[in-house]
Amino acid sequence: MPRPSLKDQRSQEILDAYLSCVARFGLEGATQARIAEEAGVKRPLLRHYLGNKDEMITALADYVVAAFAESLDGLREALPNGATPSDLVDMLFADESGTDPRLMLVYQALVTAVPDYPDLRQDLMDSLTGFFDMVGDILKRASPDASDVNIRAVTQGISAIFVSMDALSPLDPPAIWRAELKLAASLLASTLEAAR
Repeated sequence: MPRPSLKDQRSQEILDAYLSCVARFGLEGATQARIAEEAGVKRPLLRHYLGNKDEMITALADYVVAAFAESLDGLREALPNGATPSDLVDMLFADESGTDPRLMLVYQALVTAVPDYPDLRQDLMDSLTGFFDMVGDILKRASPDASDVNIRAVTQGISAIFVSMDALSPLDPPAIWRAELKLAASLLASTLEAAR
């Protein structure tokens, strides 16, 4: 297998720096100067590797969506075929979940940019729908007698709790909050398990 090109490697490094800057400063605050400094490159190289501002935002959205897809694939592989809702919650809220909180922060920044960049909407929605579908499939498999309405409601609740965990990360909340969020998701999941 051929080695990745230097351009691909450098583009990935710049995108990771862009991710860090947006997570820290927001989409508007992630200036080219900050991105270049974070990536350790000269500012003109940003345009060479990623293009103009609009192309950079599109590249960042593609990067985030691909990272979410990779995380989702990892989660699917890690969960056994007969995974219960509790297994799902344990995996999502594990202390060492491997989820990069920057991804959720940048995802949220991209969502707020959709009115100005409507082409981002579909990929972001597809990414989120993929996550919902995976959570819903596990819940339905574990609780086949539960109504679709209840499956969807618990899916939305667990997903919202999971998203809020990373959304709060810039506040450096107390560690107990993570445990409380996990408990809240577990309580929701248990409503389906109790119905069996």
